[in-house]
Amino acid sequence: MQFLIFRGHTRLVPQGGLAEFPDAILNAKRLDLFNLYREVVSRGGFNVGNGINWKGQVFSKMRNHTLTNRMTGVGNTLKRHYETYLLEYELAHDDVDGECCLLCHSSAAGDWVNCGVCDEWAHFGCDRRQGLGAFKDYAKTDGLEYVCPHCSISSFKKKAAKTMNGY
Repeated sequence: MQFLIFRGHTRLVPQGGLAEFPDAILNAKRLDLFNLYREVVSRGGFNVGNGINWKGQVFSKMRNHTLTNRMTGVGNTLKRHYETYLLEYELAHDDVDGECCLLCHSSAAGDWVNCGVCDEWAHFGCDRRQGLGAFKDYAKTDGLEYVCPHCSISSFKKKAAKTMNGY
Protein backbone atom coordinates (compact mmCIF):
# COMPACT_ATOMS: atom_id res chain seq x y z
CA MET A 1 0.00 0.00 0.00
CA GLN A 2 2.89 2.36 0.78
CA PHE A 3 4.24 1.80 -2.73
CA LEU A 4 0.93 2.93 -4.26
CA ILE A 5 0.82 6.04 -2.07
CA PHE A 6 4.44 6.88 -2.88
CA ARG A 7 3.70 6.56 -6.60
CA GLY A 8 0.64 8.84 -6.33
CA HIS A 9 -2.05 6.17 -6.70
CA THR A 10 -4.05 7.33 -3.70
CA ARG A 11 -7.33 6.45 -5.47
CA LEU A 12 -6.44 2.77 -4.89
CA VAL A 13 -6.10 3.25 -1.13
CA PRO A 14 -9.46 2.88 0.66
CA GLN A 15 -10.64 5.43 3.25
CA GLY A 16 -10.25 2.86 6.04
CA GLY A 17 -6.55 2.40 5.28
CA LEU A 18 -4.73 -0.90 5.62
CA ALA A 19 -7.65 -2.68 7.30
CA GLU A 20 -9.71 -2.30 4.10
CA PHE A 21 -6.90 -2.77 1.57
CA PRO A 22 -7.21 -3.86 -1.14
CA ASP A 23 -10.65 -2.59 -1.96
CA ALA A 24 -11.35 -5.67 -4.07
CA ILE A 25 -13.34 -8.76 -3.17
CA LEU A 26 -12.91 -12.05 -5.01
CA ASN A 27 -14.94 -15.16 -4.20
CA ALA A 28 -16.40 -13.42 -1.11
CA LYS A 29 -12.93 -12.68 0.37
CA ARG A 30 -10.59 -9.70 0.23
CA LEU A 31 -8.17 -10.10 -2.69
CA ASP A 32 -5.05 -12.07 -1.69
CA LEU A 33 -2.45 -9.75 -3.24
CA PHE A 34 0.53 -11.50 -1.64
CA ASN A 35 -0.09 -14.89 -3.24
CA LEU A 36 -1.28 -13.32 -6.48
CA TYR A 37 2.04 -11.49 -6.79
CA ARG A 38 4.13 -14.46 -5.68
CA GLU A 39 2.54 -16.86 -8.16
CA VAL A 40 2.79 -14.47 -11.11
CA VAL A 41 6.45 -13.53 -10.58
CA SER A 42 7.36 -17.19 -10.04
CA ARG A 43 6.01 -17.83 -13.55
CA GLY A 44 8.07 -15.10 -15.19
CA GLY A 45 5.97 -12.03 -14.45
CA PHE A 46 2.95 -10.37 -16.00
CA ASN A 47 4.59 -9.99 -19.42
CA VAL A 48 4.62 -13.78 -19.90
CA GLY A 49 0.99 -13.24 -20.90
CA ASN A 50 -0.79 -16.39 -22.03
CA GLY A 51 1.98 -18.54 -20.58
CA ILE A 52 0.25 -18.11 -17.22
CA ASN A 53 -2.92 -20.05 -16.56
CA TRP A 54 -4.48 -17.54 -14.19
CA LYS A 55 -7.37 -19.72 -13.07
CA GLY A 56 -5.63 -23.10 -12.91
CA GLN A 57 -2.15 -22.16 -11.69
CA VAL A 58 -2.50 -18.82 -9.90
CA PHE A 59 -6.02 -18.75 -8.44
CA SER A 60 -5.66 -22.24 -6.98
CA LYS A 61 -2.75 -20.99 -4.80
CA MET A 62 -4.60 -17.97 -3.42
CA ARG A 63 -6.59 -17.68 -0.18
CA ASN A 64 -9.57 -16.66 -2.33
CA HIS A 65 -9.76 -20.14 -3.87
CA THR A 66 -12.24 -22.72 -2.63
CA LEU A 67 -12.88 -26.22 -3.93
CA THR A 68 -16.51 -25.30 -4.60
CA ASN A 69 -15.63 -22.13 -6.54
CA ARG A 70 -18.09 -21.50 -9.37
CA MET A 71 -16.86 -18.03 -10.30
CA THR A 72 -16.62 -17.46 -14.05
CA GLY A 73 -14.07 -15.12 -15.60
CA VAL A 74 -11.70 -15.43 -12.64
CA GLY A 75 -8.64 -15.42 -14.91
CA ASN A 76 -9.55 -12.09 -16.49
CA THR A 77 -10.47 -10.66 -13.08
CA LEU A 78 -7.07 -11.65 -11.65
CA LYS A 79 -5.25 -10.12 -14.63
CA ARG A 80 -7.16 -6.86 -14.21
CA HIS A 81 -6.45 -6.70 -10.46
CA TYR A 82 -2.79 -7.54 -11.06
CA GLU A 83 -2.49 -4.69 -13.56
CA THR A 84 -4.23 -2.31 -11.17
CA TYR A 85 -2.44 -3.12 -7.91
CA LEU A 86 0.77 -5.00 -8.69
CA LEU A 87 2.17 -4.49 -12.19
CA GLU A 88 3.94 -1.21 -11.44
CA TYR A 89 5.42 -2.77 -8.29
CA GLU A 90 6.65 -5.79 -10.28
CA LEU A 91 8.31 -3.55 -12.87
CA ALA A 92 10.04 -1.51 -10.13
CA HIS A 93 11.44 -4.58 -8.34
CA ASP A 94 13.68 -7.46 -9.37
CA ASP A 95 11.43 -10.24 -8.06
CA VAL A 96 10.62 -11.92 -11.35
CA ASP A 97 12.05 -15.40 -11.53
CA GLY A 98 14.61 -15.44 -14.30
CA GLU A 99 13.72 -18.99 -15.24
CA CYS A 100 14.63 -20.30 -18.63
CA CYS A 101 13.25 -23.32 -20.41
CA LEU A 102 15.21 -26.44 -19.53
CA LEU A 103 14.80 -27.63 -23.11
CA CYS A 104 15.51 -24.55 -25.29
CA HIS A 105 17.20 -22.40 -22.60
CA SER A 106 15.10 -19.37 -23.55
CA SER A 107 13.02 -17.24 -21.19
CA ALA A 108 10.60 -16.25 -23.97
CA ALA A 109 6.89 -16.08 -23.29
CA GLY A 110 4.91 -19.22 -23.94
CA ASP A 111 2.97 -22.04 -22.35
CA TRP A 112 5.15 -22.82 -19.33
CA VAL A 113 4.88 -26.08 -17.38
CA ASN A 114 6.63 -27.02 -14.17
CA CYS A 115 8.16 -30.48 -13.74
CA GLY A 116 6.60 -32.18 -10.73
CA VAL A 117 9.85 -34.06 -10.00
CA CYS A 118 12.75 -31.59 -10.37
CA ASP A 119 10.69 -28.35 -10.17
CA GLU A 120 12.34 -26.94 -13.33
CA TRP A 121 10.34 -25.04 -15.97
CA ALA A 122 9.89 -25.78 -19.68
CA HIS A 123 7.89 -24.44 -22.58
CA PHE A 124 5.25 -27.06 -23.22
CA GLY A 125 5.78 -26.60 -26.96
CA CYS A 126 9.48 -27.47 -26.66
CA ASP A 127 8.67 -30.96 -25.39
CA ARG A 128 8.13 -33.01 -28.55
CA ARG A 129 7.60 -36.40 -26.88
CA GLN A 130 4.78 -38.61 -28.13
CA GLY A 131 1.83 -39.20 -25.83
CA LEU A 132 1.82 -35.90 -23.93
CA GLY A 133 -1.60 -34.44 -23.21
CA ALA A 134 -2.58 -30.93 -24.27
CA PHE A 135 -1.23 -27.91 -22.37
CA LYS A 136 -4.66 -27.30 -20.83
CA ASP A 137 -4.55 -30.79 -19.29
CA TYR A 138 -1.44 -29.84 -17.30
CA ALA A 139 -2.54 -26.28 -16.49
CA LYS A 140 -5.76 -27.29 -14.72
CA THR A 141 -5.90 -27.11 -10.94
CA ASP A 142 -6.14 -30.89 -10.58
CA GLY A 143 -4.71 -31.66 -14.01
CA LEU A 144 -1.97 -33.98 -15.14
CA GLU A 145 1.45 -33.69 -13.52
CA TYR A 146 4.10 -32.70 -16.04
CA VAL A 147 7.37 -34.66 -15.85
CA CYS A 148 10.21 -33.31 -17.99
CA PRO A 149 12.18 -35.55 -20.39
CA HIS A 150 15.22 -35.64 -18.06
CA CYS A 151 13.18 -36.89 -15.10
CA SER A 152 11.20 -39.31 -17.30
CA ILE A 153 14.45 -40.94 -18.45
CA SER A 154 15.76 -41.12 -14.86
CA SER A 155 12.51 -42.66 -13.68
CA PHE A 156 12.56 -45.19 -16.54
CA LYS A 157 16.16 -46.20 -15.72
CA LYS A 158 15.29 -46.72 -12.03
CA LYS A 159 12.28 -48.88 -12.94
CA ALA A 160 14.38 -50.93 -15.39
CA ALA A 161 17.08 -51.51 -12.75
CA LYS A 162 14.48 -52.71 -10.22
CA THR A 163 13.02 -55.11 -12.79
CA MET A 164 16.45 -56.55 -13.59
CA ASN A 165 17.17 -57.03 -9.86
CA GLY A 166 13.95 -59.00 -9.39
CA TYR A 167 11.91 -56.36 -7.53
